[in-house]
Formats: sequence, C-alpha cells, structure tokens
Amino acid sequence: MSTVYLFRIDGAKDNDTFFDSARPDACSVYAGVDFRAGASAWIPDFVRVIIEEPPHASRLTLIELEATESAALISCRKYLPEKPEGIVDAFLDYLDRVIRLCRSCADLRENEFTSLRERLQQNSQIVITTAGALRSSQHFVEELALINQPNSSAPRPYVQVDEERKERVFSGILRLSQKEAKGLARCIKILDAVIRHRDHSGGTIHSWIGGRSQPLKRLLTENNGYHPALRSFLLQRENRGITFDFEKVLSDLIEVWSAAHGRQFDPEHTRSLLSRYFSVALQIGPEEQMASVFELARKFVTEDGFVELIG
Repeated sequence: MSTVYLFRIDGAKDNDTFFDSARPDACSVYAGVDFRAGASAWIPDFVRVIIEEPPHASRLTLIELEATESAALISCRKYLPEKPEGIVDAFLDYLDRVIRLCRSCADLRENEFTSLRERLQQNSQIVITTAGALRSSQHFVEELALINQPNSSAPRPYVQVDEERKERVFSGILRLSQKEAKGLARCIKILDAVIRHRDHSGGTIHSWIGGRSQPLKRLLTENNGYHPALRSFLLQRENRGITFDFEKVLSDLIEVWSAAHGRQFDPEHTRSLLSRYFSVALQIGPEEQMASVFELARKFVTEDGFVELIG
C-alpha cells in the first residue's frame, strides 16, 4: 500500500489542469509555501512524495511542467546532477515551515505533515527522482532517478521512454539517422562551448548553431587542415543519415579541448560525457534560449568531473 502527498510550489494558473488531475490520487495536498531545490535553488512546479509500506521505502519526485514535451525533458533533467541528500534536507526544511504555518492557523493537516516528516527523516531508502510533464496532462513524459543516490542499492525507477531518449554509448563505426546526427553535432558544439569557456549567448539555439560566430565552427574554419574527422562531421555532413568512425571524431575533439587547457583529456571520460548529454541535446527545441541550455550543460560537465581540467 502506498500513501501519496502532493505539494504545489508554483501557483501559476497554467498549472491548474495538472493539479486538478493529480489531486485525487493524493491523500493530502498543500500549496502556498516556497521550496527551492539543489545548489542552484531551482523552484519545481510540484513535489510528490510516495511512502510505500512495506518495506517503508519512499520516493520524492520533483515535477516540472512545460507546454511542450521537449521543454519538459530539458526542464526536469536539470536536477539530475544535484545531490540527493541536499534535496532531502531542503524538503525537510520546507516541511518544517509547512508544519509551523499549519500550527499557526489551526490547520488540521499539521499532524499529517509532522508524521510525514518523521517518516522521511527515519527512512534510509529515499529515492529522489525528477519528472517532466505537460501542463495539459497528469502523465509524466519522463521520470529519472538522480544520478548519485546516497544508497547504491536503492532502486532507480524510470518511466518508459522512447529509445532515442535512453543513454547511448558512442563507439566505433556509427550509423546515425539524420535526427541523431544533428543531435550529436549539437551535443558536441554545446559541450565544446562550455569546456572552452565560450558559453555566452543571449540568443536561441537555432541562431547560435547556425551563426558564423559559433565557437567550434569558427575554430575549424580558421584551422583548415586540422581535425579532419571533426570538421567533416560538423561542417561537411549532408542533411541525411550518416555512417562514420566516431573514434576519429572523438580523437579530434579531445585534441581541441586538450590544446585549449594545456592538459590531456581522457578519451573514456570524454566519451561518457558525450553519451550522457546526447539525449538532452537531442530534445532541445529551436527556440530554446542558450542561457538555459548552457546552464544545464555546465551541470553535466561538473558532474563528470571536468572542473579540475577546465578551471
């Protein structure tokens, strides 16, 4: 048997449809108190807590609502590198404020939330997930467990997603569809901008990718004869599917990043970063603002331990 609690953080009217659909499934709901999650103090639209009995496991889900599926994917995935224990601590602090407010206005839910707080505080198996949904639907587009769960034996729940959204490890000779090839090119360009500290733009992803001043495109154009595999993939690729040697592209990219920082980048470390960020880059819509795109990409770079290399 499970007990569901739903907390509405963002009171925007656009969120009413989701709230009205999700509310009947919750034993208790609450709204009106600010909650911020993670090192960047993100504000989710909703927080859902599910207490399972037995075996007394709990799941805390940070929910982001957007108008489009691609925006929902990007919005919810920004939480993935956050520290789960930090999310739990922030939520316990949030519950303290909720309980105090209930007590001050004789709200009968005080005992419910006090009991919830005690159970969460005593529970060593709290799984933190992040979920994206459309404002017009109760169903999640995607739900993923945060990367660094404090208990390695804790389950890592995933909502069913399309194959293209699953992490893909790039190696050897690759055959990519037109969409996948564009996504990988976008992935490389965005991460390159972050790695080489060229991650400043006030425009959209469409204008940034296509502009002459795109950092990696400009570097390859100005250094004709160098990094041939990377140049071929990014600048000479036709608008269709492609078969190519990813290892050569990876080698060229490592050369670019290593030269920029005067130290050698590890091939497998770099491969892992590209593989993890690819599914995010694949879903970025043409009107996404580069400020938010770079902000999320920096989290992936930080999580993969590149900070010591790039300063």
